[in-house]
Amino acid sequence: MARSLPLDYAVRNLARRPLRTVLSALASALVAALLVAASAFVRGLDSTFAGAARDDVAIVLSSVAQRDVLRSTVSAGAGSLIEADVPEILRVGGTPAVSSEIHSGTNVRLGPLSEARADEVAHPGFVRGVTDRAFLVHEAVTLIEGRPGRTGEVIVGRLAARQMGVPEESLAVGKVLRFEGGEFTIVGRFAAPGTTIEAEIWAPLSELRGLTKRDDSSVVFVRVERPGEFAGLELFALRRLDLELVVIPSSLYYQELVAYFRPIRALAWIMAALIAGAAVFGGSNALNAAVQDRLRELASLCAVGYSTWALARSLAVEALLVAAAGGVAGLALAKVALHGGSIRIAMSAFRLDADAHSVLVGFGGVLLLGLFGTAPAVIRIRRISIATALKEP
Repeated sequence: MARSLPLDYAVRNLARRPLRTVLSALASALVAALLVAASAFVRGLDSTFAGAARDDVAIVLSSVAQRDVLRSTVSAGAGSLIEADVPEILRVGGTPAVSSEIHSGTNVRLGPLSEARADEVAHPGFVRGVTDRAFLVHEAVTLIEGRPGRTGEVIVGRLAARQMGVPEESLAVGKVLRFEGGEFTIVGRFAAPGTTIEAEIWAPLSELRGLTKRDDSSVVFVRVERPGEFAGLELFALRRLDLELVVIPSSLYYQELVAYFRPIRALAWIMAALIAGAAVFGGSNALNAAVQDRLRELASLCAVGYSTWALARSLAVEALLVAAAGGVAGLALAKVALHGGSIRIAMSAFRLDADAHSVLVGFGGVLLLGLFGTAPAVIRIRRISIATALKEP
């Protein structure tokens, strides 16, 4: 049976070159943190759009809008026509789950008009004009503070401040916002985990329609009794050619949004792979240097009966110990850096969460990279010539 080198031999070797060991561990920590961040970004981007998708909700918008809710315009009375003509619509307490809405990107200013300054900044924001029926359709929305808005009032998502690039306290309950020529008091804050809705400002539909001088809506959200039962709604759109409507299941709509952002996801992984590759090359060089420094020692171990595979395993253990120590430090760094963090993208924002999946990707990835980095050193050990190595000065 082949002899194996004891574990403490690998541990003692790490202490022989403390600076090299620390630098290798720091590189592993950086890679682990980066892998966690990349995984959290990709998962957050995917879940944000996927979380808004529902099998029992359809989006009715203009057929000429090319599925862009900001460009879409539907008749202001389309929602009433739909609820009167489509029997499959879900009714909650007798109220149809049909929500006519205006979706608008706008410039938002902080504070009342009486306190306006010449140098005040206009922040880009996303405003959704809604009625109380919006809560019947968008079940993910939950008020976490305050109450629903009435005339001259708005409620804001908990990521709206991040999306606008302003401090959280600027959008606290009681603060005043101005947009589209109107002044609104914030009376509530809401959460909608796993959706883009958390980055929005909700205003009364009729008031927003008046301020924007629109006699229409952007879209109509319709919730049906049974998932996927949109035949009646699609028949309505085909029959009412004068309205020029198209029906898109929300699950399909958000799947298309996820596909649209696929290049950004790929770019995040490419950046992580490039840095990880640099770390692998650096680790390989460090291990090769370690082999060169200990060439006579390794040859002596072979001479007394240890196989080259035993030496290679010991070297792999050294690399894994360094990678594991750095990985733990990297996970702690990522947890602190991502805690409460969010990413602003276009007119939305989403949270970054170092969940179990991201932690597994980060820690498992850095261990695999550490193991792969030993390959050149292992090849060199396997080719070691005992006689030649013992003659090394």
